[in-house]
Amino acid sequence: MKFLGTTLFLLGVISQPILAEFSFTSTAEQNGVPVPQSEINLKPFEPGTLGRIRSLTGDAGDPKIGATTLRRVKRTNPTATSNNWCGSVRTTTSTNQIKLIHGTFQHPTCTQRPGVITYPQAAAAWVGIDGDSWTSALLQAGTVCKINNSTGIVENEVWWQWVPSGAYTIANIPVFAGDWFDITINTTSATAASIKIINTSRGYTQSFNIYAGATLARVDADWVVERPYYGTALAGFAQFTQVWFQNAYATLTSGTNLGITGAKQYQIPGGCASTEFDNARLYATVAS
Repeated sequence: MKFLGTTLFLLGVISQPILAEFSFTSTAEQNGVPVPQSEINLKPFEPGTLGRIRSLTGDAGDPKIGATTLRRVKRTNPTATSNNWCGSVRTTTSTNQIKLIHGTFQHPTCTQRPGVITYPQAAAAWVGIDGDSWTSALLQAGTVCKINNSTGIVENEVWWQWVPSGAYTIANIPVFAGDWFDITINTTSATAASIKIINTSRGYTQSFNIYAGATLARVDADWVVERPYYGTALAGFAQFTQVWFQNAYATLTSGTNLGITGAKQYQIPGGCASTEFDNARLYATVAS
């Protein structure tokens, strides 16, 4: 099935004209069985949701995976602060660009953040290319939890986006707190790519082939927990359980891989602390 993706909004931080329209195709599987094209269900996010280029404000518990406690190691990554990104960004050169990025993570349990009365409250975890040193485009895919009001009811969704165009919710993939996701983004040019999203906990897979997206520089590899935008304003930042990114790597056009070691480690002051664990793992934790 072929879809047309129409640009929904223009972000003030985008420095180049946005693309009026791009196109993509999608296939889905459930436990290895193809989902009929007529049952593939995608819907646009509300305008302005997610996909905000990283907003910089200035430079500047025991980690666990399931029941396994990991030993802390010495951190060597440079750090910086941001209004909305918490995680690792590894930057390469324009002469040896990122071809592919991969990461796995566990969708967190989200609750209302104590003392915060801004709604919606949300937290998004995703893997992507660009949006940091290259601010004209960003290709990303991940999950988001959203709390609309003081009732505390949580909505969990899977999504992808080629910024500055709007995001799409992937209704075919269920997501619950604790589910593990495996995401691969493979670029075939600066304006074309494929995305594969797997809920490994439940056996759901969805793939996309995207064409005529906004031009990527393919120089930033991103593994991020984000305080997303809804409309033109930052959402309240939901409380979330620790998010681990594992098997994180980016493959360059030369064939070599980049990992977490040496990446810039973004922090959201008072909201989220991000820490390198080793070259393939990092974790993000709520900061008070």
